[in-house]
Amino acid sequence: KDIVEEYLKDSDMYVVIVDNIVVCEAVITKYDEKTCELKNIATLPKYRGRGYASFLIKYLFEEYKTKYEKMIVGTTENMIPFYVLNGFKTYHHTVKNFFVDNYKEEIYDGDFHCIDMYYYSKNLK
Repeated sequence: KDIVEEYLKDSDMYVVIVDNIVVCEAVITKYDEKTCELKNIATLPKYRGRGYASFLIKYLFEEYKTKYEKMIVGTTENMIPFYVLNGFKTYHHTVKNFFVDNYKEEIYDGDFHCIDMYYYSKNLK
């Protein structure tokens, strides 16, 4: 919670609303002068698999291509295929032990124990 609250201060949040319900959200923040970062994207479990996150990512690519040259995303190993499928095709870097060093409790993505953060990028120009 503390980590999320800290980066929200200097970020933009986008939502997808269906029938007055926020079903998907994304947060974008500045990484450096030429790069923005997709810090967070989440879809309510009952609305997953319907393309809301993919739609939002494509929207964000269009929204930020006039402001930045590249967008990066950090993810767990388990979610790399989703981001590659949605345009983040270039490996950027890895932060070893990110989830171990930054969270008090162990972090899981389903049954997958999260340890390292893998960054991928998409050229926006």
